[in-house]
Amino acid sequence: MAQIKGTLTNKRYWIATEYVDHYSACSYVYLQQDSSGREKLKRKIAFKHYATKQGVTVQSYHADNGQFADNDFLEDIKAQRQAITYCRVNAHHQNGKVEKRIRDLQEKTRVILLHAIHQWPNAITLHLWP
Repeated sequence: MAQIKGTLTNKRYWIATEYVDHYSACSYVYLQQDSSGREKLKRKIAFKHYATKQGVTVQSYHADNGQFADNDFLEDIKAQRQAITYCRVNAHHQNGKVEKRIRDLQEKTRVILLHAIHQWPNAITLHLWP
């Protein structure tokens, strides 16, 4: 987590959700600490606000798995008069644009971490699990 002043925090982001509009290629990454239902709604609302600022109207979602089948998430989709569809299991090709963006994000993050470890080996430590 970004921190400019004060005592150091142990809080960390552990999950990232990627949103991509297939028509306009508008992309949004939401960093989160957990995958609770409350966080799912916060990220959906944050993406909607971002997309609106970019001139994109969200009409439907296409998700990889059932984590987007949460009741609160589905109720909000109905309230917004949106639709949702899901990919089949192991059918990553059905959501290729998002999968490519996720891979790019992982590769760029890995490069930045390796560079930081190389430049400041005494200051950078990797914690793989919370």
